[in-house]
Amino acid sequence: MNFSNFIKKYILIGLAIFILNQIILPAKAQVAIPGLSNLTNPNFDFLISWKAINYVPADYKGKILPSKNSTIQISFDVLDSGKFINISKQQVEWYLNDNLIKSGVGLKSITFTASTNSNVIEILIPNYTDSKYSAAQINTIITIPIASPEIVIKAPYPNKNITIGDNLFQVLPYFFNINTLNQLKVDWEVDGVKNSGTADRQDILNLTTTSQGQAATGTNVGIKAFVQNLTNQFEFAQNYINLNIK
Repeated sequence: MNFSNFIKKYILIGLAIFILNQIILPAKAQVAIPGLSNLTNPNFDFLISWKAINYVPADYKGKILPSKNSTIQISFDVLDSGKFINISKQQVEWYLNDNLIKSGVGLKSITFTASTNSNVIEILIPNYTDSKYSAAQINTIITIPIASPEIVIKAPYPNKNITIGDNLFQVLPYFFNINTLNQLKVDWEVDGVKNSGTADRQDILNLTTTSQGQAATGTNVGIKAFVQNLTNQFEFAQNYINLNIK
């Protein structure tokens, strides 16, 4: 996968999620008021913010998506007719896939573990009361997507052309449920032959091409990287690039 295309892809995904969650579609509240059952009150909006605690390179600017079993932090505010309302004394209930996971007075933020399939979060204020409303029920629902881990092989060579001599490649992991690169195992292959990263950085491959032998000028070389989470054997990703030797 082309590095720049990868970044553009997830920046666009992150931007779309951000817009849908917070700008274009602030989550509308369903409000039940005594005498007015199942009333949708267009004056109420939930402003929801969430982030996944997942590994991405430091220069990544897109939305950090959760993978299976990663940690998600989520918080909200509620507006009535465009004005923030005080819920510090209101009971708040949080549901994940229809199961109550946390509740408490004024509980505006929680941390939870992403499920293995989907993450449908419902925020419910079952008995909201103020000067306008008496025991109103306000709720909203948001779905947080699950991403699969991915890797990009960073090859800073225009038109995929490399030259005789040393050529450096780096594997960049995204959305792995890890804290540091040391929790990943990186395996390299060059034209189907296993290779190793540099002495101190397994994520960096130094490919030395010569004018003799198989890797000669005018031929192609294929590089494959396979990355696995050492703490979870089912979390892995691979990628392959093909380059020309000029």
